[in-house]
Amino acid sequence: MAIQPTQPQGIGGVLDTAFQLYKSSLAVVWPIALLVTVLSLAPLFYLVFTGIPLFDPTAAAAPDPSLFTKIIVAVLISVIPSTWGMSAVFLKQEAIGSGSDLATGSAFQVALQRLPAMIVAVILYMVAIMIGYVLLIVPGLILTLSLMMYMSLVLFERKGPVDALVGSHKLVWGNWWRTAAILTLTGILMMVIYLALAFVFGLLSPFIAMAFGNALLVGMGVQLLSQAATNVLVMPFTCAVFISIYWDLKLRKQGGDLAARVNALSPA
Repeated sequence: MAIQPTQPQGIGGVLDTAFQLYKSSLAVVWPIALLVTVLSLAPLFYLVFTGIPLFDPTAAAAPDPSLFTKIIVAVLISVIPSTWGMSAVFLKQEAIGSGSDLATGSAFQVALQRLPAMIVAVILYMVAIMIGYVLLIVPGLILTLSLMMYMSLVLFERKGPVDALVGSHKLVWGNWWRTAAILTLTGILMMVIYLALAFVFGLLSPFIAMAFGNALLVGMGVQLLSQAATNVLVMPFTCAVFISIYWDLKLRKQGGDLAARVNALSPA
């Protein structure tokens, strides 16, 4: 049964749709979220294995001349696989929400086809908001939110990077404050989940350290487990929220366009 609404919803309705989509898709997409978490650790292992002493405080006195290049490579091997995996989550959840059938392998295949456009869109998005914040804080905040729906447009409507950013601005503009309210509520909920998981893992750390006798390794292990658990639970919900906002904004945009056409046809 399709979860995608057929008419615009209030803020509570959009969040309720997101929760429904999250519950319906979590059993399917959590392995993808876990894979994204594992891939996100690749830069850490890369830097360690290439000789970057991350845990040596004296290394700052004699930095590696190739450090900048290695950091760029680390960012790339983090952003590209993570973007691919998150795109697959988006596609899989949107298919579930619209009542269509998209196999996980097909989701990865489509995400791979759209990956170049997605990477370029990510870069353009970062450049745009950095320019906004350099000019003034307010333009930066406006652009951060109004361009944020580019991922849905690249994946669901197969738009190019520039068209996706422009389309995102057109979708959000006119509903900026409403979108901000939904994302603010989502952010508060995410913070509660993060704190709850951190509290649980923090309580377990001393007992695990006593059992294994190495506080440093245990601390690192607990941090990695906490990050994995958080990503598996939080990332699918965050994607569900963005999909629900996209559905709602599209309905509002279509309704506004229809009203404009009706008004244009009405006699003066």
